[in-house]
Amino acid sequence: MRLLLAAILALTVLPVRGDEVPFAQPAPSLDQHRQSYTVALSDAMELTQLRHIKLWLAGNAKNWPLANYELTQLKDTFDKAAVLYLNIPLEYIASVEKPLGTLADAVAAKDSVQFRRGFMALQTACNECHKAADVGFVVIQTPTVSVFPDEKFAPVR
Repeated sequence: MRLLLAAILALTVLPVRGDEVPFAQPAPSLDQHRQSYTVALSDAMELTQLRHIKLWLAGNAKNWPLANYELTQLKDTFDKAAVLYLNIPLEYIASVEKPLGTLADAVAAKDSVQFRRGFMALQTACNECHKAADVGFVVIQTPTVSVFPDEKFAPVR
């Protein structure tokens, strides 16, 4: 069931995958090495947090191509977590599906109001999962500053 949900999430939320970026293609010889290494869930969540920040900064700046890219990366991380960490209850994995869909629709429509709504719903889903996992002290909020001073989030003209 978990694999089915991950596959559905992968196919329904966003049409573009981040690994379609030409430079992001792994060398074929790396595939066998990747299978022997599983990242810690805490590390995956820190990566998710960084993508969450970048998604907000891009969407807030109305840089829709960057927001789409970051949303794709964020979704990919959730999909991988669903497959790699079987102890995450299905209901918490499923709880991000609707907010990710709302965000995808908002980005496609370039709708800032819908983007904010989806972003808040995603944060709520994250925080509910943290509470259920006994890490409720990890509270995700809307970023107030950029921790990426070397990246431009405003649309490129």
